[in-house]
Amino acid sequence: MEIEGIELSEEQKAAIEAQLQSMVEQQVAGLKSKNDQLLAEKKAKQREAEEAQEVARQQAEEKAKAENDYKQLFEAQKTEADRYRQEMEKMQQERIQARIDAESGKLASGLTKDVAKAALLQQQIGQRLAFVDGEIRVTDDNGQLTVSTLSDLTNSIKERLPFLVDGSQAAGGGAARSEGRAQERSTEVSRAEFDAMNHQQRAEFFASGGQLFDD
Repeated sequence: MEIEGIELSEEQKAAIEAQLQSMVEQQVAGLKSKNDQLLAEKKAKQREAEEAQEVARQQAEEKAKAENDYKQLFEAQKTEADRYRQEMEKMQQERIQARIDAESGKLASGLTKDVAKAALLQQQIGQRLAFVDGEIRVTDDNGQLTVSTLSDLTNSIKERLPFLVDGSQAAGGGAARSEGRAQERSTEVSRAEFDAMNHQQRAEFFASGGQLFDD
């Protein structure tokens, strides 16, 4: 080996080669260390990314579970609220019906002393009553509100169902019959009166033990 015209001895050559070899080994070692560092950093970043993904996945699962739990809780509360509202509406309707039954029973008892007849009259009267704005109102046969009073309704019932009203048959068009016969046939109606009834009235008439007699 020569350096700018200087011839080196074998020992010098060996020393230089050893020095060069050491420098190369140091550089290689440095590069390997740097590579190992870069690999470690890459693995760390990859591990961080995987951990972040896992955290995101767990959070998504927890969110979905929380939303599902909230949905189930909401549905359960809604069902409970609906049930409570239905119960309240039922109780309110029962109170209204009790008011109507009481009023219709009062009117029916004023038309007859016969228990069976009174029950039928109460049913007929009750179908014509409604509870509106805190008071009992009279409706027509279709359930529409009218301006009629309870007295008007009572008079209408007397005209429509005279066979259920005490004394009405001895005072109306059948006054020609004797009082004794009217009492005997208090649950009887003529064929003409029966033919004038609708289907429901006929059913109620027979249910009360009514009988027909020829004019």
